[in-house]
Amino acid sequence: MDIDTSINYLPVYQALDSPVRLEMIDIISHEKVTATQLAKRMNISKAAISKNLHILKNANIIKFQKGTDNRQNVPCVNIDKISINFPQQIFPDYYKKSYDIPIGNYFAIEDVAPSCGLATNTEVITPMDDMNVFFSTHRFQAQILWFTQGSIEYIIPNEIPENGKIELLEFDIEMASEFPMSNNSWHSKIGFWLNDKFIGSTELPGNYSDVQGRYTPDWWPKKFSQYGLLNHIRIGELDTSIDSVSISNVNINDLELDKTRRLTLKMAVLPMDNDTYGGLTLFGSDFGNHPQNIKATVFYSQNDHSVN
Repeated sequence: MDIDTSINYLPVYQALDSPVRLEMIDIISHEKVTATQLAKRMNISKAAISKNLHILKNANIIKFQKGTDNRQNVPCVNIDKISINFPQQIFPDYYKKSYDIPIGNYFAIEDVAPSCGLATNTEVITPMDDMNVFFSTHRFQAQILWFTQGSIEYIIPNEIPENGKIELLEFDIEMASEFPMSNNSWHSKIGFWLNDKFIGSTELPGNYSDVQGRYTPDWWPKKFSQYGLLNHIRIGELDTSIDSVSISNVNINDLELDKTRRLTLKMAVLPMDNDTYGGLTLFGSDFGNHPQNIKATVFYSQNDHSVN
């Protein structure tokens, strides 16, 4: 039940303002009892029980239903919680902007090394294993891209109003490691930067081809990477996490986003402990297991409560 502080809900407050009625609610929440049984249990007259039950019913906290013999009315609880909405919110709701960024819509790519390449949902963009393919005009149609070493960077639109403050950033990205053909147990370490500040790293456990990706087109060779894992990156008030596991103590205030209108996300392949590079594969909406590109969500507050 959702209520507020208006006089309309005064019966609810009055109904709860009684130790007797609170005890009655507790009893009938756990077992079916008649008014007569309730009177004996609480050592109160049946008339008093009846009066208090009707106060609870008028507040819509309980209702009456037929008992097992289909004759006596049995009281039962009609709600499981009450939420009180006060006139002013101490912690205002966040607004949000969401963006679906195509994986080929990067604005910077550096030090890419093979194996590497791009493909649309209908063909491979040639030449493969040549860094120059990443500068092709066809890259904007890419639905899968991969490289063994290097970094890639995306711009996230920053369209919050002038009086807004970014409170939380989230990214959902389907990704895997990179291995020629495929290797289901090939690990890779990926680092992340937000506005050129390192926010943490994660390890990708494999490059998967055990089954065809749900959205991977049929023409794509079955022995090539088919899908990745959807990683949920969150930069919040306390830390940066991936899938709710903290990867660094960098929080949203450390990024000082109020000093810039620029938002960029960079991903780079980092060396593993044995100095090998496990690569990175990114999946778009027409490849892999998830029908999305890079999903970015910006949560923000406003100091005047006006929605942009």
